Amino acid sequence: MLIAGVVGLLVVIVVVRLSRRGQLSFRYTIGWIGVASFGILAGLFVPLVEPIANALGLSAAALIGLGALVFITAISIQLSISISGLQRQMRTLTEQIANMQQERALKNDRKSNP
Repeated sequence: MLIAGVVGLLVVIVVVRLSRRGQLSFRYTIGWIGVASFGILAGLFVPLVEPIANALGLSAAALIGLGALVFITAISIQLSISISGLQRQMRTLTEQIANMQQERALKNDRKSNP
């Protein structure tokens, strides 16, 4: 669990650097710091998780790892939803720009060919 804490701390450092450079928005900075915090605090969860892990026939580390996997999968799904929404917006904007350019071209043709 010490390794999870160190990795979590490294993730926080990387995320903060990316955020300061403007490569990561505040929304995602907070989300990834949350994920890293889970890693940092994972060692504290072992006594709470051990009874559940034993009942499932798993080690506490395996159950915490499974929880982390589910959490990161949920984040990936949320990011996919965000990207899909941005793609829809970009397609709509591109269509609107194309329509505006076509209208401008038609107006210019009408002016030059009365």
